[in-house]
Amino acid sequence: MSKMFLDAKEKALRLLNEAKSLGEFDEKALAVVETLNSNPHFFTTSSCSGRVVVVEIPKVGLKREVCFLGRWHDSVGVDDVKEALDKAKNGFIWFIAQPPIFHVVVDDIEYAERLVKAGLSSGFKNSAIRSIGKKVVVELSSTERFDVPLGKDHVVFCNDDYLVLLCGIANDLLKRGWGKLVSLEKVVFKMSKNSVGRG
Repeated sequence: MSKMFLDAKEKALRLLNEAKSLGEFDEKALAVVETLNSNPHFFTTSSCSGRVVVVEIPKVGLKREVCFLGRWHDSVGVDDVKEALDKAKNGFIWFIAQPPIFHVVVDDIEYAERLVKAGLSSGFKNSAIRSIGKKVVVELSSTERFDVPLGKDHVVFCNDDYLVLLCGIANDLLKRGWGKLVSLEKVVFKMSKNSVGRG
């Protein structure tokens, strides 16, 4: 285990503790994050238990220029969405449900492969090794996602009944993702326990 990895993990854990102390951490993701970080071969760099967002994008595909009109890590209601839509100005308006996702730095490929398998077995079907350059990064991602265009340039092209439908679907997807967090935490804990003494 390299000094570079250990130093990076120390810094990541320090930032994590600062976020927790400020109340800026996603509590639903905490059990998985702490279990991952308790393994000497891993540390997390970002995490999310799943969320719903309303965004505005100047042009389709320009993700870097996205403007968040509203974001929720818990169940969302129509009034929440309508309040967010009132902030729209210019660009395409999207309603997006996003699944749980964790980015994990791993100290070698073997453990990265084990972690990907743990994610896949827990229902995180989009899990994969995302980087093998200076550092090995695993993305653990589930599949509870949908992206729906709502309008353009402050004009919303749907009625409240459709927003009710979207909120219901999004909330169901969030709950499904939260259920998978429990499975992932258990599998990672078991894997970590079995890896003790292996280096």
